[in-house]
Amino acid sequence: MKRVYTTRRDMLRSVGFGGLGLAAGCCSPEFGAASGNASTDGRWYRGNLHMHTYWSDGSALPEQAIGMYKNLGYDFLALTDHNVFADDRGRWMPVVEQTKGWPPQVSKAIFESYVREFGQEAETRTRDGKTEVRLKTYAEMRRRFEEPGKFLLMPGVEITQHIKEKDGVEVHVNYINLPDVAPCVKGGPLNKNIEGGRDVAEVLRENAEQVHGMAQAMRRPYLLMLNHPQWRHWDIQPQHLIDTPEIRFFELCNGGSGFTPHSDALSHTTDKFWDAVNAFRCKKGAPLIYGTGTDDTHGYFNKGGYLGESALKAWVMVRSSTMSAENILAAMAGGDFYTSCGVALDYLDFSPAKRALRVKVRAEPGVRYKVRFIVTKKNFDTAVRMVEHPPVKGEPKRGMRVIPVYSGDIGMTAKLVDGPEASYTMKPEDLYVRAKIESDLPGRYKAHFYPLTQAAWTQPYLNR
Repeated sequence: MKRVYTTRRDMLRSVGFGGLGLAAGCCSPEFGAASGNASTDGRWYRGNLHMHTYWSDGSALPEQAIGMYKNLGYDFLALTDHNVFADDRGRWMPVVEQTKGWPPQVSKAIFESYVREFGQEAETRTRDGKTEVRLKTYAEMRRRFEEPGKFLLMPGVEITQHIKEKDGVEVHVNYINLPDVAPCVKGGPLNKNIEGGRDVAEVLRENAEQVHGMAQAMRRPYLLMLNHPQWRHWDIQPQHLIDTPEIRFFELCNGGSGFTPHSDALSHTTDKFWDAVNAFRCKKGAPLIYGTGTDDTHGYFNKGGYLGESALKAWVMVRSSTMSAENILAAMAGGDFYTSCGVALDYLDFSPAKRALRVKVRAEPGVRYKVRFIVTKKNFDTAVRMVEHPPVKGEPKRGMRVIPVYSGDIGMTAKLVDGPEASYTMKPEDLYVRAKIESDLPGRYKAHFYPLTQAAWTQPYLNR
């Protein structure tokens, strides 16, 4: 579903860009403590950690994509094209009348919009009678757009792999703040096949090890995130992340999926996925996994200009004392952020001493809210029922998928409050608590696994 805005002011008002309020947070400097101890110092910063440009399969020149987010008031952004880092100054793309196939080509309409907006900055040449445009590098984009304390542009890559021998399973992982391509996909195509029919958890573990090695060699902090587990066909299962505690983040809210959920597995939502991973991680003494929200932006343009289908799906709000890559990533590593697809918070605090979580919504006039506190108990039922999901008409060729259906003990609603403000004190038997704040405003997009209403999610807090 597309959302049409008549003016930029109308769009900004609709998506809630305004004052950011207070937040909670305190974290360790690299990977963070799973307890997510909270304070009320600092301020919120808004960011998107998943987006694409013509460097891979996004339909925008880098300047257009970054400029859109900066103009929308985002504080930080990460460029994450598939299996490529934007560091080649000799990357030229032909301008075509109309783009066809995948990956997209630079269409004449988007090129003309680019020239109108960026004028002298556009570098073009004529080759074999055709116009070509040079793609600007990350370093050039950083010099062009970054402003200390106002806008932060971080490097990144989306590791994109598929396992043909495992019925075409897709594995997508983002890493942030490392300006290079991981060895497992370097020099390969935008979607690289993994040979040998290896298990998904094994592939994820290899990705995590390689990225960690890169970060150590570069001496840079980083963030590693599993992308859109519901896309394309339940390729990523909770067990894969239970088995790879090295993965500390996953996309809770992305663009959803066009593939219909199985009628016998309707409880297999992204929320349930999240709680299943954390419930079993808690049993194993492994760190909690945190949920992010991203646009995974590919299309940037409607007929009237910017804001295509894949912009403004979801984002993260990070509490940090200052806006630097080190502080933003450290805050996220400590769980000091929340995810939103339309709901903003005025206040978020977790007191480890009191084991109490409190949230307050930045309420919009005429909008109703409810706050749901979600827990899993220490003695939860660990039984899992498996549902087979064969290919159906309209889906690409693939093999059978097996969907896990977990007990209702996992991700229980411990308390539900009608209104914009609520708190919950953990019981001794709670493993963790998180809050989901739901409004009565309809979600901006219609897709399976995308929220029906605009919402926000806190991170989970351990019962210590």
